[in-house]
Amino acid sequence: MVLNFSTHLIGFDASLWGWLSLCVLLVVGGLTAPWPAVIASAARQNVLLASWLFLILLGAFHGNALPGLSLHFLGLTAVTLILGWPLALLGGALAAFVFAALSHEGFAAIGFAVWGQVVVPIAITVGINYLAQRFLPPNFFIYLFVNVFFAAVLGFVFAALATAGLVVMLGVYSWPVLVDSYLAFIPIQVIPEAMVNSMVMLGLTLLKPEWVASFDSRRYFKD
Repeated sequence: MVLNFSTHLIGFDASLWGWLSLCVLLVVGGLTAPWPAVIASAARQNVLLASWLFLILLGAFHGNALPGLSLHFLGLTAVTLILGWPLALLGGALAAFVFAALSHEGFAAIGFAVWGQVVVPIAITVGINYLAQRFLPPNFFIYLFVNVFFAAVLGFVFAALATAGLVVMLGVYSWPVLVDSYLAFIPIQVIPEAMVNSMVMLGLTLLKPEWVASFDSRRYFKD
């Protein structure tokens, strides 16, 4: 999902609040991210850069639902499970900056874009992963279905709903317009979104489980 509106559409005050909240998010993510571990390992650096590039490339393949509002695969469930939420947050924000730079509307709504399309799916993924690891048995197929597939489905749906709510709050579009021209596409795209995340995680957990921060091969692949 891409959210790009100019300042004259959302107003300077709203744009300013969006930017201020985005700065808070970036500071929290930057201070919480495990930079020493990343700096100490070339493999972690490669995984970090590849994950961020993955998010940017997913956004390149998008379809316009309404002017300033597009749909694309998020991929944030997989990236959150691979990197952890702080680095996923920074990567999602970086992707949002790239989308804004390539758009005709600029950076006015980027703070709201990050809140709706980055923070929401990351928070849902973190919450489901925590609950699954706490209350469900350590089964590899449960990890793929619940921690990845189910989290990606909920993350995408609630990201779309949060984005729609922000757009209505900003006064750009009304709910009936969004339901007909934006939210109506969710059922079409939500399963492919979950499949993209699941295929990435299936490959990594089988071939390079040490690259996945949320996955302990000793827990899921017991002798």
